[in-house]
Amino acid sequence: MKRTASYPAFKISAAALAVTLAGCASDSKVAPADDVLEKTSTPKALVLTAEPLQPSDKWDLLWSDEFDGSEIDKKKWERVEDCWGGGNNEQQCYTRRDSNAFVKDGKLNIVAKKGSFTGPDNADGNPGTRTLPYTSAKLRSVRKGSWKYGRFEVRAKLPSGQGTWPAIWMLPTDWVYGGWAASGEIDIMEAVNLKTPSTETGAPEGELESRVFGSLHYGKPWPDNVFTGQATHLPDGVNPADDFHTYTIEWEEGEIRWYVDNVHFATQKQDGWYSQHMQDGIFVSGGENAPFNQKFHMLLNLAVGGNWAANANNGGIDSSVFPQTLAIDYVRVYRCSADRWKGKGCASISDQAKLVEGTPEPEILIGDGNFGKGPVFDVYKDELSVGMAFDGYNPDKVVTQEQVEEAGRGKVWKITKSGEAGNVYLRAPKTDLSHWMDGGQLVFDLNVESTEGDTELLVKMDSGWPKASDISVIQPPAGTWSEVRINVADLIAGGNRFSAGNQADIKAISNVLVIEPLGVMTLKVDNIRFEYAPE
Repeated sequence: MKRTASYPAFKISAAALAVTLAGCASDSKVAPADDVLEKTSTPKALVLTAEPLQPSDKWDLLWSDEFDGSEIDKKKWERVEDCWGGGNNEQQCYTRRDSNAFVKDGKLNIVAKKGSFTGPDNADGNPGTRTLPYTSAKLRSVRKGSWKYGRFEVRAKLPSGQGTWPAIWMLPTDWVYGGWAASGEIDIMEAVNLKTPSTETGAPEGELESRVFGSLHYGKPWPDNVFTGQATHLPDGVNPADDFHTYTIEWEEGEIRWYVDNVHFATQKQDGWYSQHMQDGIFVSGGENAPFNQKFHMLLNLAVGGNWAANANNGGIDSSVFPQTLAIDYVRVYRCSADRWKGKGCASISDQAKLVEGTPEPEILIGDGNFGKGPVFDVYKDELSVGMAFDGYNPDKVVTQEQVEEAGRGKVWKITKSGEAGNVYLRAPKTDLSHWMDGGQLVFDLNVESTEGDTELLVKMDSGWPKASDISVIQPPAGTWSEVRINVADLIAGGNRFSAGNQADIKAISNVLVIEPLGVMTLKVDNIRFEYAPE
């Protein structure tokens, strides 16, 4: 599976099929369309080869469940009931039935099985129901166990088969920075479709899916959220569905580390995450270390299908593999006695672990009172207008952009794309540009220096994926400058070719101009502006 141009005009955003995420209290996973492709194709997963690390003896056990009793401990876990599908097209209802979650022989068993169920259609239990063809269970420790910093261990045996999606993860308890994912999400372990044919880049034919993933979700509220993470394989070709393994994070102020069986495989640091939320009508920064400086609680669940599992490996859901079980031996939470307030001084660190490249916090843009207004709105002429920034969606590192000097023109915007996925765009505060719908045009000078084959060039405006509109541009002869004029009304009305039924909201434009070649191309753009069509 590979990325195509059908994905958003910003870094990692929401799935084209996802519905709007419910309010701040939603304990629900979303796998954005870009997440699906990022996780199922590139980057290549690590293979654990380092020796296990002995955890520090300064970790003090703070909270645990060994599942030694005969039933689920209600003082530690809440059993969720909803059929919302996580806003992610999952095909299970989470129920409170003992057949979907029970304790036996010292293990918690979360069982996904065939069988329709009707229940609340969102995570908050608001009026309205939905019927789905599978049942499963989700347990959460919200208001029963919430922690800021510590060591979190879960020993589990994972399910296998097409359509299975087990998750061990954490969400904020108080949602201080607003809705998902501005208040953050920590994924200790996720996996999909274990033991189905692998679609990992470079996987030999016949290799079976065996990756587990550790990730963070953060940024702005959906759909402008981002994620960064790392996949890994267990040593010696071991599949995590064959036996129990221990999945762990160590979380201290400004740093989170991931482990499997005490092998440290990934680290993320605070200079690679951020939080921005709306306050008094404008975005504000959550500040240093946000959002991962608040209390989080634990969630354990087994989903069926959804935008990740159903779009990876063999695709869809193989009903013949169910029932499937996520079996959990124990959950243990430790506090660092060396520094109980910041969690520092107890780290187990391997120099072989991957330092995951994060997403630096973008500048918060605030336009003046005349931003976006006519009769001429200059976007770029030697430099960007105040209140705008260069940005891009570049998952495979195949897109570069720069300002270069051009004889007789001054500075121009040069864009080079050497692969398939990615674009560049001019980011702005959300702006009402509806006055340009009546006779307004998007105008710019274009020079396509080189292209591979008949590569199409798209121009877009968007207000957050999938609310985007695009139009194909007629390219001038190679190496020559030509003026391009696009009626704003035509561009918006054309909608999003990659997500039928969607189009940009002209009253809330966040990316004023998106340039997206659908293949290899080098081009230059200059004199970008909005103006009214000549009489």
